[in-house]
Amino acid sequence: MLRFKPEDISALGLALRLALAIALPPIIMLSLGQYLGRILGREAFIIVVSVLIGLYVGFRQAIRLLLKK
Repeated sequence: MLRFKPEDISALGLALRLALAIALPPIIMLSLGQYLGRILGREAFIIVVSVLIGLYVGFRQAIRLLLKK
């Protein structure tokens, strides 16, 4: 039977939080960009800008998580 140390679980939790911090903001901003693009009639431009904002926010959050540890 495998026994995990608390440090292993903590590292796994950090890895999961990093993955979510990087992946979720661009996905959410992509959805928001598509919605706003359809309403405003500038879909391609708004999608690109919103995904770039999502990437910035995601990596900024990941760096914050890493520096906190």
